[in-house]
Amino acid sequence: DAARVDFSLRRLVHYTGSDWRHVQPWILLTNYHRYVDQFIRLGLTRLREDPRFVRMVLPGNVIIERGMDEGEANAIVAGVVWHRYQMPAYHLIAADGDGITLVNIGVGPSNAKNITDHLAVLRPHCWLMIGHCGGLRQSQTIGDYVLAHAYM
Repeated sequence: DAARVDFSLRRLVHYTGSDWRHVQPWILLTNYHRYVDQFIRLGLTRLREDPRFVRMVLPGNVIIERGMDEGEANAIVAGVVWHRYQMPAYHLIAADGDGITLVNIGVGPSNAKNITDHLAVLRPHCWLMIGHCGGLRQSQTIGDYVLAHAYM
């Protein structure tokens, strides 16, 4: 219903530090900042080399446009105040609308459940958690592929 959608869109802005309109249909969730650093490096490379991608939006709605000087782009990245937001989001925007969003959910399954509940109203194609598994079943060993299919 409209009230729930409106509430979720406002929560996305609050938690991620960026306008919900920047969220792309392919979403990565992480709880490690090193993946954020890698995503930013990948995004800046794609902006330089792949004409499909037109901009990168960082927390606080800070925008890096395709064709921007590399030094200027790096200075913008260094100045972003991502720590102001509980779950900062980074968006690599494609001209055809088929880009990628990365959300740093921080620590705790409650953040994961919270942000996915709000992202769901945007009907993304997919979201995928990248990071480390919090625990294994008796039947599993380190290195096993684990596919999460539900959350509580």
